[in-house]
Amino acid sequence: MSVIEITEENSFQYEGQVPRNFLNDLGRRYHRGMACEAGSIDTPPTMIFWKIINLEDDNVPTEAEILCFTAEDESEGEELLAAFFQETESDGAERVTFELESLSPTEEKLLSGAGFEITEEESRDIRVTIEELSALGFNQREKYLPDYIKCLSELSDRQFKAGIMECAFHGMYGLSDDLPFLSMTHYDPYISSCIITDDKVNGFILVNKVMSGEFIVELLFCMPPDASRNLLNMMRFSIREAMELCDMDDTVILRRHNKATYELVKRLFPDKKGDGVLKGGKTV
Repeated sequence: MSVIEITEENSFQYEGQVPRNFLNDLGRRYHRGMACEAGSIDTPPTMIFWKIINLEDDNVPTEAEILCFTAEDESEGEELLAAFFQETESDGAERVTFELESLSPTEEKLLSGAGFEITEEESRDIRVTIEELSALGFNQREKYLPDYIKCLSELSDRQFKAGIMECAFHGMYGLSDDLPFLSMTHYDPYISSCIITDDKVNGFILVNKVMSGEFIVELLFCMPPDASRNLLNMMRFSIREAMELCDMDDTVILRRHNKATYELVKRLFPDKKGDGVLKGGKTV
């Protein structure tokens, strides 16, 4: 049984067997996929998808995060994980982590056997509806917003790229280490918002609509002065656009990926909890 890389070119072979977003992301700079070549068309393929984190930041250890792992055959799973660890080591990853909704008994046995400490914990993701966002107290205030707050669709490609490079210069990548390589079309053009003054972008709220139909906030960034006030106004703008364009029961994912976003979500939704997930990690 041989292990092969899943690429944009051969990903069609796995359609319908894994969520489409994992296949779509294979074209992104730090996203990877591998599978054992199918021994039988009746057996679901053994697959793993992951992304490399902090590869370009010399001040932070490089990590690999497993995004999806499927295995029904133990021998295939062991072979795949061995190839996976070899690949992540070649990328310079010092640690491998995951946060997954569920694992089959076979998958959990394989990961535990590979050295992962697996625990049941609360997800880093909080899911809220457009209706819940619209009911936030700060959204009820400030009927009129400054005209320098725009939706993303009003930016030129040049302005967008210049704004993204400003984010990268300040070390603000949000959820995407490959932020400088993503095009403007990656984001919702109307719910995503920005601040533009003197033809220069000084702030972003970038929202992506994923294959499940949910929205996920991928970047919050605002330059001083008045960064806090302007970020709040961009949030109002994006919420009000969503109220106009979306169903009120549409879901938005707020990922608490660092201390700042954790504190922000806690202030906005103090009683909200993430779903139960399985988390794991190991040093490579």
